[in-house]
Amino acid sequence: MKKRICVFLIFVLLFSLTITGYAENNEVKVQLNGEYISFDVNPQIINGTTFVPARTIIEKLGATVKYDESTRTVTAVKEDKTVTLQMDSKVAKIEEDGETVDITLTESPRIINGRTLVPVRFISEAFDTQVGWDSYERAVIIIDYNYLTGLLENTLKTNSPKFYEFLNNGYKQMNTGKIKYDLSLNFKSAPNPDSIDAYTTIGFLGAFDAGIDANMNAALNEESMFFDIDLSTKGMLKEFLNNEALGFKGLDNINIKILFNEEYMYLKSDVFSKVEDLKQFPVGDKWIRFKILDENMPNLKEIRDMIQNQNIKPIDAFIMGIENSNAVLDVNTFDNMITSVEVISYLFNNDHFKVKGISNNTKTYTLTLSSEDIFNLVNMSARLSGEDIENDPEFADLKENLKFNFNVDITIKDDYVTNENIDLNFDLNSPEDGQFELNLKGNVDISDINSSSIKIDIPSDSEVIDSEYLENYGL
Repeated sequence: MKKRICVFLIFVLLFSLTITGYAENNEVKVQLNGEYISFDVNPQIINGTTFVPARTIIEKLGATVKYDESTRTVTAVKEDKTVTLQMDSKVAKIEEDGETVDITLTESPRIINGRTLVPVRFISEAFDTQVGWDSYERAVIIIDYNYLTGLLENTLKTNSPKFYEFLNNGYKQMNTGKIKYDLSLNFKSAPNPDSIDAYTTIGFLGAFDAGIDANMNAALNEESMFFDIDLSTKGMLKEFLNNEALGFKGLDNINIKILFNEEYMYLKSDVFSKVEDLKQFPVGDKWIRFKILDENMPNLKEIRDMIQNQNIKPIDAFIMGIENSNAVLDVNTFDNMITSVEVISYLFNNDHFKVKGISNNTKTYTLTLSSEDIFNLVNMSARLSGEDIENDPEFADLKENLKFNFNVDITIKDDYVTNENIDLNFDLNSPEDGQFELNLKGNVDISDINSSSIKIDIPSDSEVIDSEYLENYGL
């Protein structure tokens, strides 16, 4: 009897698991712009394709739907786009701007128990949404990025009008000109030796005090592009790169020159005379010449085209970045995007982003952020996520120990960017973990815009070594 009962219980258990597994495998949710769609017929997965009732999903996507019973055809229309699907046919049609494109489906639409079902991914993507699959939640995620970008634009217009003005200006890219770039970066880490947690960021970095200065002069004319770069290090990094025992001497201060024209790239650097392992190569103070075609590098025309392709409004580039996002979608993605819109709106409101010095077709936009702004931002993000951190001890410690300021100036003259300046200071002084400081200063000056008198000298044959020759030395 006990044996029979055991067999019966095992059978019931297996049957229950089978039923549960079947139900879980077919319990599929569909989320559109953060909201779950309620269907009167559950979504179904057939051969790896998720099907949903046609009318509900099409209307939720903002389109109108008609069904022709005689041809068993679903027609969905939204603005100037028409999508047509025929039952049991793997060929769908998309008509837009007078052109019709046939699309081959992996699975055909079908009628099941009197209900018309369509592939949710196809119909959603046909109306310009992005579709993903959250395997943990067993949910199809649909996000209309046109809605998000529209929301972003409207929010910026209302809450950040100066930033919106900046984004909507069509700035020009120079054909020729000169650029002077200066950057100084300093960082310092001083862990608390008595800290009980060695795995904090400060503890991981250890005691460190170093910096880098970079200075670049660049020139662009109709035939060539030239870069002259000086790099120098400070503190512990300087000591490391000037350590003769490691084969270094003078690497704490190096120069690199790069020159492009239509056919060649030229490279010159004092690194070849400072690194022991490189002294064997007969380079010295000569230029190394590379054939662009052989090295699969972009030539000058391609570089120019890339620069000119940036000649679009910042708002358009901003929106393209959102619409072309390759983020993996899950049930939280839409809410996170909404939070991002609020964050951007706060960061660039008129208290932080301003215009000054308007005269002679010149204006300067400034962005200024302080520690208090960062704390407000963190608090706002937490609140939008349903968290309350105002009374959190760790947040209170952060407010006590963090000092932060950030400033950016961008000067525009005659629709060209002529100067950019950045100043960042970050100081976290935790009694428990130690101190970390980061200071960044950068300045870009752009001059001689579209000048025809910019001269760039191409090295003569006596000054160069072809890269093919150095291949004999294993370089």
